[in-house]
Amino acid sequence: MYDTVKLGKKVNFFRKQKKISQKELAKCINASQSNISNLEHGKNKFNINKLSEIANVLDVTLDDLLEDSLVVHQCNKDATFYDCELKNLIASFNDYQLLKTLHFLEYYHDFKLQYFNND
Repeated sequence: MYDTVKLGKKVNFFRKQKKISQKELAKCINASQSNISNLEHGKNKFNINKLSEIANVLDVTLDDLLEDSLVVHQCNKDATFYDCELKNLIASFNDYQLLKTLHFLEYYHDFKLQYFNND
């Protein structure tokens, strides 16, 4: 997992240092300009292959992009693989994503209570 906001700031910094537009970067990696904009604002994630392509276009290493962006979470010995994955996923959410997830869980909980109370 990586911190999308920190990564986005790095991509923005290196892109401006290279003096290319979001549109030019997007074209080089076969993505849309809005994908690059969202990445730079921490609203979008790319897989490691796309990040590697971005690094190549910007003439930096993948380490340069991900430095200080990686998030490592420790799970206790009793946690399952899915517990750790869920914990890491939630930790990667921005405030908006976290709020939407909490609203969904509240809705689901209320729906479940209503459904089982009607039986």
